[in-house]
Amino acid sequence: MFSGQDLIKPYEVAFLKAMLKRRLGIDLSGYKDQFIKRRVYARMLTCNVKSVSQYLRLLERSVEERRSFLDALSINVSCFFRDSYVWGVVKEKVLRKAIEDKIWKRGRLQIWSAGCSYGQEPYTIAILILELAKELGTLPPVTIYATDIDEDALERAKIGVYPPMEVKNVPPQLLREYFLWMNGKYKVRNEVKALVRFRRHDLINQPPLKFIHIIFYRNVQIYLSKECQIKVLRNFYTSLNPPGYLILGTSETIGEEAKDLFEPISTYARIYKKKVKRLV
Repeated sequence: MFSGQDLIKPYEVAFLKAMLKRRLGIDLSGYKDQFIKRRVYARMLTCNVKSVSQYLRLLERSVEERRSFLDALSINVSCFFRDSYVWGVVKEKVLRKAIEDKIWKRGRLQIWSAGCSYGQEPYTIAILILELAKELGTLPPVTIYATDIDEDALERAKIGVYPPMEVKNVPPQLLREYFLWMNGKYKVRNEVKALVRFRRHDLINQPPLKFIHIIFYRNVQIYLSKECQIKVLRNFYTSLNPPGYLILGTSETIGEEAKDLFEPISTYARIYKKKVKRLV
C-alpha cells in the first residue's frame, strides 16, 4: 500500500542526516530510514509543505523547525506508570530486591533512565523508591540519571509540570502525595525531583554511564537499526555493575545477539539481569 512517506527518497534521507549532523552535531546514522521518513512526512503535514525538497529547505534555514523535527524524532510520547502492570513487577523484583540486598555495596544505588523523554519515567522510578523507603523504613542513597538526546525535552523534564492526561495512570493516593495541582496541571514535588539528575546523552555516539546498577531502556531500541541496537546493549553490559538489571519496553527483547550478555528475570515485564562471564 502506497503512503506519503514513500515519496521520500534515500538520497533525501541521506541529505537530511548530513545536514543535521553539520548543523546540530547529531548523528542519525543509527536510526532506521523508514522511521526517519515517517517523521519527515508527519512534519510536512504539520507545516503544510507539499514537497520533500521544500521541507528540506525549510529545515535547512529554520532553527525552530530543526528543533521541532528533533523533538518529533525523539518520540517524546510517554506518561507516568506507562504499562502499569510492569511497574508492580519492577517494584518487587528489581527495586525492592536491589535495596534489600544493597547491591551498590558502597557509594550509592545508581539507576539510569536512558531515553527519558519529558521525565515521566525517571519520576515514576523516584516515586516507587520513595514508597519502598516508607515500607522498609529507610531511604537508600540513590541517584537516578535521566538522559535524552533532546535538550528541549530535558528542560521540560526539569520543570516537572504535566497535563492530566500524562498522569492518568498514577494511583490517586500517589497523585495526592507526590504532585501539586497548579493551574490545571500537575507539578512533581521537590522530594521526587531531588532523586533525579537530568543530562544530555547520545546513546549511540557517546560512551555509556559507568557503575550503574539498574538501566531502564524502554521503547527506544525499536527505532534503532539492528547494528545500533546491539551496540547499545553491549554498552549497557559494560555500564552495569553485577548483578545489574536491564528493563526494556513491552514490545522489545534483547534478541539473539545479546543472549550471551543478559538473562531474563521476567519475560512478561521484559526484565533482564546481567550475565557474569566465568573465567575458564
